[in-house]
Amino acid sequence: MVRLALVLLFGALTGAAAGHAQAQHLDVTPLPEAPWSEPGSVSHQQNERAKGLYASGQYAQARAVWENLASFGNLEALNNLGVYYQEGKAVPADYDTAIRYWTQAADRNFTPSLMNLATVHRAGYPGHPPDLRAAFGYYVRAGRGGDGSGAFAAANMAFQGVGTVASFADGHRLLTLAADLGDPSAFMMMGKYDELGLNPSGDLLSAQDWYEKARQMGHPMAAAALAALPKPDVGAVYSMMRAERHADARRLAAELCKSNLDAQACSIQGQYDLTGASGVSRDYVAAGRALEFACAMKVSGSCLNFAHAVAEGSQVRLGSFSMADYMKAEQEYARSCDEDKNYTSCAGVIFFNYYSAFGLNNRQKIMAYGARACMNGGNDFACDVWMPMFNANVRATYGGTAGSASRQNGFGRFLGNTLGTIVQGLAAGAQAYSAGSGTSSSGYRGSTYAGGSSPSSSSTRDFNQYLNSVRSIGTAYSAPCPASNPYCR
Repeated sequence: MVRLALVLLFGALTGAAAGHAQAQHLDVTPLPEAPWSEPGSVSHQQNERAKGLYASGQYAQARAVWENLASFGNLEALNNLGVYYQEGKAVPADYDTAIRYWTQAADRNFTPSLMNLATVHRAGYPGHPPDLRAAFGYYVRAGRGGDGSGAFAAANMAFQGVGTVASFADGHRLLTLAADLGDPSAFMMMGKYDELGLNPSGDLLSAQDWYEKARQMGHPMAAAALAALPKPDVGAVYSMMRAERHADARRLAAELCKSNLDAQACSIQGQYDLTGASGVSRDYVAAGRALEFACAMKVSGSCLNFAHAVAEGSQVRLGSFSMADYMKAEQEYARSCDEDKNYTSCAGVIFFNYYSAFGLNNRQKIMAYGARACMNGGNDFACDVWMPMFNANVRATYGGTAGSASRQNGFGRFLGNTLGTIVQGLAAGAQAYSAGSGTSSSGYRGSTYAGGSSPSSSSTRDFNQYLNSVRSIGTAYSAPCPASNPYCR
């Protein structure tokens, strides 16, 4: 069979593109599969025996076997009889008889016979000039029957306008079919299209994928094509993001982060892994590692996103990060709270210092950052942690002992009444904040990119029983201390 040379000339491609307006909308839907002899069946064994006889020069014996099988409609036998008459080893070459046998098999979509018919019509045979239109039709049918090389040959003819009207659309449709059928030459051409920008949905990354597939299939030009391919940069990542090709954008960003140590690419990968996107699942550990590097390289926003990744990842699976990660995240939250007045970050400081699993447990920080997170930011979680501790301090400092009416009725009551008024005023605003942001008092949520965190782990939720009984800022002020809270006993 004849395999056409790979057509990669830019002029030929653009010439085909010029014929796009004349596209024929060629039908490339699959044809019904031709029936082949089952391996091990009598017909299969007889065909194999006849091929052995033919190869050893026993042509008459081989023909007798094939003619017997052909009388039962065996497609392999019909095709092999065509070869027998076309090659002319035992008898003078008889193309008309060969074509008659091939046509019988081709009528039932037998792809070897379709390819043989395409070959002889493309080249011509004694007494008959080339019939390119017929050749194109046979190649198309072979492709629709499942032969990748037939689809690829037809694609080349469509691009060049050989045997058919030049049509970029039909050529690309056939080329895609050939690639779907696993033809390595089609992989190479698809890669070249994407590399040259002739495929609107392709780019250097997809070109690399096509060349790699061709290399794995053993195509001799694939390794050189990969080596010569321009390397995509972070600009290509942004282009994919604008086109909403998020899975491709994340994959390229991760490649650039790992191979080129591109800090901006690491930041983009980290954001994708932190928030997820269409076709991209959240991976807090991968986000943390990528964002940690971007943070060290001072990419804007990456340090805070690293803290978010650690905070949210630790709620999904405790132990995913190290003590050093917890400390670094807590420090970044403290910096963001102090310098940027980011009150959600203030709540992050409380989060890492409240739960004993993180090993920080700094009461002073909870008190210092809790006031800002709760009073300024209206963060439910911060209020639920900080306000009972603050209330306990007020009672311990100003509440006095039994019999000390002056202390009971003095500053402690004044402060309690005043704070109660403030809290009541905050309650409505905090509830609106909660409803608008999607937060709840069941856990800290810090990501500025995601709407909220994944379901939390029970191992880091020792505060849940308390939170179940304290649902609003208004009641948090007067709620009793839970046994699990060591700070306000």
